[in-house]
Amino acid sequence: MATALQNREEMRREFIANVSHELRTPMTSIRGFVEGILDGTIPPERQNHYLTIVRDETNRLNRLVNDLLDLAKMESGELKLNIITVDINKLVRRCVVKLETMFIEKNLTVNADFEEENMLVRADSDAIERVLYNLLHNAIKFTQSGGKISIMTRKQRDKVEVTVKDNGIGIEKEELDMIWDRFYKSDKSRSRDKTGTGLGLAIARNIINEHGQNIWAESKAGEGTSFTFTLERAPGEEEKAD
Repeated sequence: MATALQNREEMRREFIANVSHELRTPMTSIRGFVEGILDGTIPPERQNHYLTIVRDETNRLNRLVNDLLDLAKMESGELKLNIITVDINKLVRRCVVKLETMFIEKNLTVNADFEEENMLVRADSDAIERVLYNLLHNAIKFTQSGGKISIMTRKQRDKVEVTVKDNGIGIEKEELDMIWDRFYKSDKSRSRDKTGTGLGLAIARNIINEHGQNIWAESKAGEGTSFTFTLERAPGEEEKAD
């Protein structure tokens, strides 16, 4: 019991330290730019540029706080799922449309490979859409311009497997188990991830765990990464979502 309490206290301290760091960085930028504008260090012709950065950092802070609150609810068991029968393929298409601008900006090829036109599962539609959005957004960030992202749905007995695969920078083998940790960012990702909160994968894993299902990652450095999660099949039922 003493060991468990000690580990819990160490985790709490590490979490507070990580939150403090993630909050302090954008707040320091915001304060510095605002002070520079007020005291005249930043000339009028450059003020709009730095105000844009302040706006982006404020948005990042807002995302971080919202993600922290959501993650706290999940980990305390307060997340209430609304399980319905939903077409997972429709959720995939919806997320691709939402991220269309980002795909176009990086000239990425997107391939949807569905075993069947309609794939019905039992899940919380909004929560699973968030998982898909997080995984696709992650794939976009770490795939080079002109790369390829694939989304596949397959039946596996009483489950459906959903895979998001890219041919991006990949993840080192020794880092695979750590990517689910809150705020974890590999050395490679730090230079590319300017807007993320470091909580996307932790949130995705919590949502899938709440569904009683599994999520895992496979990767080779320099060759790409695939994320796969399972959902309960809902064979023979009409879609009730939307």
